[in-house]
Amino acid sequence: MSTAKTTASVESGGTTLRNDAIGLPGVLFQSITAMAPAAAIATALSPAILFAGASLPLAVLLATIACAFIASSIGQLAIHIPSAGGMYTYISRSLGARWGFLSAWVFLIAQPLLLPLVALIWGLYTEDLIRTLTGIDIPWYVYTILGNIGVFALTYYGIKLSARASIVLGAIEISIMLALSITMIVAVGTHNDLRVFTPIYSAESGLGGLIGIFQGMVFAFLAFVGFETAAPLGEETHNPKRNIPRAVVYSAIAIGLLYTVASFAGVNGWGIPAIQGYPASAAPWADLGKKYWGVVGPVILSFAIINSAVGNGNAGINATSRVAYAMGRIGTLPRVFARLSPHRTPSIAIIVHSVASIVISIGLGLLFGYAGAYGLIGTVLTLGLLILYVASCVSTFVYYRRERPQDFRVFQHVIVPVIPVIILFFVFASQVYPVPPYPFNLSVPILVIWIVLGIVYLLYLNRRNPAGLERGKDVFLEDPESEPQNLLSALE
Repeated sequence: MSTAKTTASVESGGTTLRNDAIGLPGVLFQSITAMAPAAAIATALSPAILFAGASLPLAVLLATIACAFIASSIGQLAIHIPSAGGMYTYISRSLGARWGFLSAWVFLIAQPLLLPLVALIWGLYTEDLIRTLTGIDIPWYVYTILGNIGVFALTYYGIKLSARASIVLGAIEISIMLALSITMIVAVGTHNDLRVFTPIYSAESGLGGLIGIFQGMVFAFLAFVGFETAAPLGEETHNPKRNIPRAVVYSAIAIGLLYTVASFAGVNGWGIPAIQGYPASAAPWADLGKKYWGVVGPVILSFAIINSAVGNGNAGINATSRVAYAMGRIGTLPRVFARLSPHRTPSIAIIVHSVASIVISIGLGLLFGYAGAYGLIGTVLTLGLLILYVASCVSTFVYYRRERPQDFRVFQHVIVPVIPVIILFFVFASQVYPVPPYPFNLSVPILVIWIVLGIVYLLYLNRRNPAGLERGKDVFLEDPESEPQNLLSALE
C-alpha cells in the first residue's frame, strides 16, 4: 500500500511541510518538552502552594486525571483528522468553521505565551547559575534574548533537528527531577505524609479546603500546558493516525505521574510545617537540591531547569508556527504566514513568535518583576488553553455523534469528555471569585478583550473571506493508510 501523503486544499511543490519527517519518539518528546517538566515542577507548581498549601499533590493529581481525559478526547479526534491546524482543525470540523476560528484565535494568545514564560525562566536561572560559577553578573534579559535566538535557530532549520533536540533535552530533565524526587522520598522515609492527597493542608479553607485546591489547580494545569502540542505536527509525522494520539495520551499520563511524585516529594522534603517558605523562595527546588545533594545540587537543578525551559521554547514555537501556517494558507491570517523557509518550516511565523517573545518577556519582566510577570503570563495562557480543552472535549462528542455514529461509545465520547469539563468549570469559577491578587486579576480581562477582538475579526472575515473560514474544517491530512478503529487500537 502506498504511504504517500497529501494535504487537502493545499498546492504541492514546496508549499507544504515535510511529510514523514519524524516518528513516535520525536513527536512524543514534542509534547513532553512542551510541558517543560523540570521548569514546571520548579516554577509553575510553586505559586500553587499559595492556594493549595501542602495539599499541592491533591491539586496535581486532580489535574493529572483531568488532563488524561482531555488527552483521550484530543486523541479520539487525532486518529481521524491529523493536521497542522491541530485543535483548530478538530474544532472546526466538529463544531463548525466559526467556532473553529475562535478556538484558533484563543490559541494565538495562549500557546505563544509559553515562549516568553520560559524565556523568563531561563533568563533568571542562567543569570544565577553564571553568577554562582564565575562571579560574573550579567542581567537576566541578556540571556532571555540569547535563548530566544538559540530556540529560533533550532526551529527554523528543520523539524528533524528540532525533534532530536527535544528528545535529548527531555530525557535529561526528566532524569534529574525524578532522581531528586526519589532521593527526598527515601530520605524523609516514614515521615512522608500521605494526607497531602487530601484538602486538609489547603491554604484556602472554603468548602473544606476545596476552594484552595481549585485555585491552585490553575498553576497545576499550567504545568501540563503543552501535552497537546504534538497535534499540530500531524502533517510531518510518520503514521500520524497512530503516533499523534499516542504522543498526546502517553505524554499527559507519564508526565502527570512525574508531577504527582515530584509534588509529593517536594512538600514532604521541604517540610509541611514550613511550607509557606516554599513559594517565598526564588528557587525552591535549587534549595531542595542543596539540602539533599549538597553544594552541587543547586548547580544540577539550575542546569535541568534551563535545559527544560529551552526544550519548552523549542516545542512551543513548533506548535504555534504550524497553526499560524495552517491559518495563513487558507487566508484567515495574512497569507505571509504560510511562507516556508528553504528547510520547509513556517519562517515568518517563527520570526514573529521569536520577536514577540523577547518584547513580552522583557517588557513584563521589567514592569511587574519576575514573579508578577510569570504569574500573569502563566494565568492568561493557562485559562486560554483550558477553554480550548473544553472545546476539544465537546468536539469529541459532536464529531462522533454526527460524523461517526457507528463508532460512538457512551464511555469514550460522553463520560470521558464530561469529567474534565466539570473539573474545569470549578477551576474557572475560582478565578472569578474570590478575585486573585494583582497582577493575576488582569488575566481574565485580558482574555475577554482578546476574544472580543477575535469576534470582530471573525465578522470581518465572514464578509471578506467566508470561503477561507469554511476551509478551516477541510484542511487536513489525507492518508491512504487505514485508520485505527478507536483510540485503544491507535495506542497499541
